[in-house]
Amino acid sequence: MDAEPSSALALRRRLVRFSSGHGVTLDLIGLILSGALVHLAYLFYIDPVAGDAMRVATANAAVPERSIAVILKDIEQEICLIAGLWCAWLLAFRYRLFENEGYLLEVDFLQLGSITDASDTTLTQLQRRLAQVAGKVPNSLLLESLRLVFDRIRLNGDFHEANEVASEACDLHLETLYAKLAITRYVLWAIPSVGFLGTVRGIGEALTKAGEAMAGDISGVAASLGIAFNSTFVALFVSLVLMLIASVLQGREERLVANCKHFISSQVIARLSTLAKTQASGQPLATTAEDAGERTPA
Repeated sequence: MDAEPSSALALRRRLVRFSSGHGVTLDLIGLILSGALVHLAYLFYIDPVAGDAMRVATANAAVPERSIAVILKDIEQEICLIAGLWCAWLLAFRYRLFENEGYLLEVDFLQLGSITDASDTTLTQLQRRLAQVAGKVPNSLLLESLRLVFDRIRLNGDFHEANEVASEACDLHLETLYAKLAITRYVLWAIPSVGFLGTVRGIGEALTKAGEAMAGDISGVAASLGIAFNSTFVALFVSLVLMLIASVLQGREERLVANCKHFISSQVIARLSTLAKTQASGQPLATTAEDAGERTPA
């Protein structure tokens, strides 16, 4: 297992502890930061640039040229960007992007190949190794599931039941995660809705300026329709990007859960159960995890 820099590890631990005990506070911090960053961008770039473009277009009785600032200039687009940035913040912490426990599945941190029996002494050694790793990777699904496995084996020696307990812990992790994602699902639904509100507002303003268009000045109608189309465009674009991110992260988490289940059942449980059976029958003990896997019944 590769060692992490102590400062980065300490920062990660503090962040994990804070996010675990202050979820609502962390969400509010994300909302405030998202609003502040987006509003500053509007204050110092988008509003000045869009304002100049609109004044030039009004003076020439023409339609303003389409630019990033003109497309984003209205309040609906600002709200969509704030909500989109906040949703990305929520997804990052819901899916624990600042944590990395996937590498545990690729290293033999329990040193399974070195154990030769399934006695209480062996279980104690495994639990000690587990506790050492848990100090470096807090709130790990894999480590918590393994802790439940070792506790259940120590309690009644039933490997099948221990595997079921681990599987239930993994399923509960997904159910809890989906419950925490309720607010992100609402934000993903709300962003297109805000865009449609802008569309309604823009069309309404355009209708009030129909007289100007009939008199030959279409700049007012064009600007109002710009509000309608730009708000929908920005809202749908932000929503599509966030839906892609959410889908990728959901698939990543589901793969992690599936890999955890497979690791526990095919390596940990299989190894310990094989050692217990061979020890009880008096046969030579397996010396590697691969040997144990070959002797495990299908």
